[in-house]
Amino acid sequence: MHESINKSITNSNLQNTEKNEIAKLNPIVKQKEKINEKKIKSDEELLEERLSAIRAKKRIQEIAISTSLKSNTASSTNKLNSNEFSSSYFTIISGLIRQHWSIPDTVPKNLEAIVAVRILSNGQVIIEGFEKSSGNTIFDSSVIRAIKKSSPLPPPKSEVIVGIRFKP
Repeated sequence: MHESINKSITNSNLQNTEKNEIAKLNPIVKQKEKINEKKIKSDEELLEERLSAIRAKKRIQEIAISTSLKSNTASSTNKLNSNEFSSSYFTIISGLIRQHWSIPDTVPKNLEAIVAVRILSNGQVIIEGFEKSSGNTIFDSSVIRAIKKSSPLPPPKSEVIVGIRFKP
């Protein structure tokens, strides 16, 4: 009978030990689940941001195309002011370029760079050079990267050269 009681006590002790181990592991498992949930959320947020950027770019391109079509018909009937079309096109392309621009955190906020850009009639972008360098190579490199990433842009009616100003 003592043997039976000892076995029962030993089994009970093992069960208690297992329960204690499970209780110790439970917070760790819950913590890992929370980390995984956060990672999934941050991945989802990143995807949502990228989708939003793509949607915005698509809308801008649609606006550019519709503006181009409107200006073509308007110019044939009403002799549209070329400055109106130029400023709207410039707004569109500078917006598209800025979508690709990641401003480095380490640069001062008082920098400014102006880059001359040639946009061919097929939308391809050629960087002519800096009209004004910021004097900060990290900042200037980020500007050049943004311009390169944004090519091709919505095509203009004819080849244009524009100066684009960048400020953090």
